[in-house]
Amino acid sequence: MPRSTPISSQAAYRVHAIVELMRSTGEREFPAQLMGIFFWIAAHDGCKQENLAESCNMSPSSVSRCVTWLGPRHRLEHRSGLRLIRRERDPDNYKAYRLYLTPKGKSFVHLIEDYWTQPVREGLPNLPKAKAALAAYDNQEATDQDLGRSV
Repeated sequence: MPRSTPISSQAAYRVHAIVELMRSTGEREFPAQLMGIFFWIAAHDGCKQENLAESCNMSPSSVSRCVTWLGPRHRLEHRSGLRLIRRERDPDNYKAYRLYLTPKGKSFVHLIEDYWTQPVREGLPNLPKAKAALAAYDNQEATDQDLGRSV
């Protein structure tokens, strides 16, 4: 096995490991916009969808597409959503939505936190273990509430 180049930036290496974890969801090309929206929601669980456009410097239509993709479905009919977040009507404004992490999304955030706090070593974190942890949620029967559907 060829010897790799020594790590010159621990922070960059950790971010690289997180990006690889994001790609382990099955989305080989996990766009930066999608990551930005997911991380904002993870940091502000219960935030209003309308606030994401300004907070993440994106158009409302881009935010909407990302929220749909992070939720139960993808805009393309033959693909499913990542089921990392759920959308609920805001009780104070029926036209607005609030965004929350699903149990799968919370598990994903915990994996990210674990990767961020691990000592930096050569080689990427154990992605098969992460994939198995996330697949456990995909194999469970999801409730309508978990997926953010009206009941």
